[in-house]
Amino acid sequence: MDRPSHDGSPDRVSDVHAATALTPPSAGTIDEERAFLALATVRGIGQKTLFAMADDKRSFSDALEYGPEASNPAGSDGKSISERHWSRVRGHALEQGDRLAKHLEALGIGLLFRGSPGFPSALLDLERPPHWLFVQGSVERLAEPSIAIVGTRKPSADGFFLSRYVGACLGEWGVPTVSGLAAGIDQLAHEHSLRAGVPTIAVLGTGMLEDYPKGSGRLRDHILATGGAIVSEYLPTASYSAENFVQRNRLQAALGRILIPAEWNRRSGTAHTVRFATALGRPIACLRLPEWPDERVVLERGMGLPTGEIFTIPHDQGRFDAFVRSAIGKSSPAQLGQLSLFGDS
Repeated sequence: MDRPSHDGSPDRVSDVHAATALTPPSAGTIDEERAFLALATVRGIGQKTLFAMADDKRSFSDALEYGPEASNPAGSDGKSISERHWSRVRGHALEQGDRLAKHLEALGIGLLFRGSPGFPSALLDLERPPHWLFVQGSVERLAEPSIAIVGTRKPSADGFFLSRYVGACLGEWGVPTVSGLAAGIDQLAHEHSLRAGVPTIAVLGTGMLEDYPKGSGRLRDHILATGGAIVSEYLPTASYSAENFVQRNRLQAALGRILIPAEWNRRSGTAHTVRFATALGRPIACLRLPEWPDERVVLERGMGLPTGEIFTIPHDQGRFDAFVRSAIGKSSPAQLGQLSLFGDS
C-alpha cells in the first residue's frame, strides 16, 4: 500500500477514493486536475497507485467517480464498497482536494500533466517519464538548454574547489542549471548559479510542501526570486525515501543537456544520475584534479560510456569548455571574437 499523501483525511483505501484541483470547483463534470488532487488526499492512495492508473490510461475523474479499482471498487478486505459509502469518501476527498488546491495556488505551485502545454519535452526521453509534474516558478525555464550539476552530500576540499570552478564558468555559458537541492554539491551548484546570475532549477525528491532538506527555505525563495523553478513529481506532502531520491535523479539527468558530476563515487546517488544520463545519451563531463589517482574517476559502459569524458582541471579546461558548449549549443568566445577565462587552450 502506498504511503499516505495527505494528513487530514480519515478515509482509507479500504474506504475508497476521491478528487481535487488547482482550479476552482465547477458544476457538473470533474476535471482531471481536480480529480487527481482529490484522489491524492485519500489515505492509502499514493504515488504508485496514481501512476498505475495513468499507466493503464484510466482517467482520474473516472477513478474518483467509480472507485480506484475499476468500476466495482473494493476495500482492502476484498469486499465491494457500497455506492453510499463510496459517495461519502468521494465527497470528503473533494473537500480535502479543493483545500489542497487552494493552498498550492496560494504558493504559486502549478500542476502539469504529461502532454499538457509546458510539460518539459526533455522528460519524454525517459523510459518511464513522469505522468505529472508540480512546478513552482518559471515553467518556461524547463524548456531551455540547461546543465545538470550533481555530486556528493559531503564534499571534500577538492569537491568544494571543483564546484567553485564550475560555478565560475556558469556566467560564460549563460544557461540555467539543474540540481537536487540536497546538502553538499547540489546546494553549492544552486548557490554558484545564483552568484553567476543564471537561473537554476531544483528537482525535489519529496513533495513540494515538505521542508526538506531542513533549512533550505531561504535558498528555495532565492531560486524563485531570480527566475528559476522548483519541481517535483511527488505528491505535495510526500516525505523523503531512498527510492524517491533515485527516481528524482532520472529527472535531473533528463532535464540537463549535459551532466557534470563534480565529486562522486561509484556507490552513491550521483552514480544513479550518471547511469540515467548514460542511458539517455546525454554528454557527461567528469572532473578530476592532477594529483588524483586514476581509479578515483572511472567511466565504463553503462556508467558514463560512451557519452562521457574525463577532464583534468585545470589542464583540460579548454577542452572541457568546448565539450560543454557543444552540448548546450553555445558558440565559443573565440568564434564570437571575445576574450574568455579559458584563454586559447
